[in-house]
Amino acid sequence: ERGVDGRIVFLCEWVEGEDFPAIVVDNEKGARLAVSHLHDLGHRHIAYVEGPPGNVLTQSRKQGMIDECADRGMPMPMIFPGDFSISSGQAAAREMLALDRRPTAVFCAADTAAIGVITGLRQGGVSVPQDVSVIGFDDIEMAAFYDPALTTIRQERRLLGRRAAEVLIARLNGEDAQGEVVAVRLIERGTTAPAPT
Repeated sequence: ERGVDGRIVFLCEWVEGEDFPAIVVDNEKGARLAVSHLHDLGHRHIAYVEGPPGNVLTQSRKQGMIDECADRGMPMPMIFPGDFSISSGQAAAREMLALDRRPTAVFCAADTAAIGVITGLRQGGVSVPQDVSVIGFDDIEMAAFYDPALTTIRQERRLLGRRAAEVLIARLNGEDAQGEVVAVRLIERGTTAPAPT
């Protein structure tokens, strides 16, 4: 009826209830990897800086984080609002600095927010990763060059784009190509360390 059958493929994000193929990463698994990494470093009290309200990515990542914390017997993480931006990460860091008991680690829904958190913590005299560990999600180009280099969950962006194009072309040719969930992986760099004693 809308004339778009076979002509839409969701890439990275999707719309709940719409029956179009989606090429996405395993957002929940990525969040679980982040929490598992922090747990293995001895962190038990962690925080999460969200993305925009209602965003499917931040919801999936938040759910994966909550589930992994529960599976590992960790307390419910502190949740700070955000919108994937550097400034929202800085705002979350300011809130953390005002707490009597700060988290020892912060998982952010996006690398940009993680960079904002690190900047905000440093401005408050808190060292990353000696005092607080920070981990992001995406593995944007800046993540490897930031100082310290950002520990993050990598999305294979070229693979995502290529698969979305392949599925769209196949569907335009009348083939029944379906969506796909692409694996993510932890990239350990310089912003995570053992929890302070």
